[in-house]
Amino acid sequence: MGTKSGAYQDVYIKRDNEMVSLKNDVTDFCEKYLKPVHPKNWDWSTRDFENPKNDPTIAEARAIGNVVFKDLNDKKETDVDLSTMNNVEAIKAYLDPKSKNNDFNMEEFAFALKVELEHGKIKDVNVTNNHPFLTAMIALAHMTESLTYYKRLKVMEAEGEIYEILRKIENSKIGKEKWYKELGKAELELIEAKAGLAERLQKMDDIPVLEKIGD
Repeated sequence: MGTKSGAYQDVYIKRDNEMVSLKNDVTDFCEKYLKPVHPKNWDWSTRDFENPKNDPTIAEARAIGNVVFKDLNDKKETDVDLSTMNNVEAIKAYLDPKSKNNDFNMEEFAFALKVELEHGKIKDVNVTNNHPFLTAMIALAHMTESLTYYKRLKVMEAEGEIYEILRKIENSKIGKEKWYKELGKAELELIEAKAGLAERLQKMDDIPVLEKIGD
């Protein structure tokens, strides 16, 4: 089945007792929550995320996380009830701005947002329209199954890269020196990724054990 580049099915949520189109809400959301912490290039609807220099910042991740955290703790009835998500208490503890590991968590959350922006305008099938809230929901959907998801993802990506480089070395008759250099870089990335995963596992003491584990 084909789709036009940038195709987007709009989503509506209730905010302040009004139904809001998330397609139209991207700029408003960014201006309200992200511009104060990222004054330049703050609008995710126009930001070029193909450029690594424009990756979500830790400050932006914290601002988005605070919005989600507030919604999770809001007792008002809304059309989108986030309190029904699996392992909600673990997610609330992860996003809690008072967590002793908040700096580490938000650095990780910024990376998660970067990964899930592939569901926005970067790819041909646009699901989120680059809305920070929807992007966060995709990231948290993965984390409700395993809070180590994004640290393990880095490990798997590094291992996959090493595997492909070794295949190139094995099948290349010339230019192997180049691939051996790339192998060295990839092996360092794997070491860093494994260290990040180990640190994640060490900083779980203030997060409740998951009641339901993902597949």
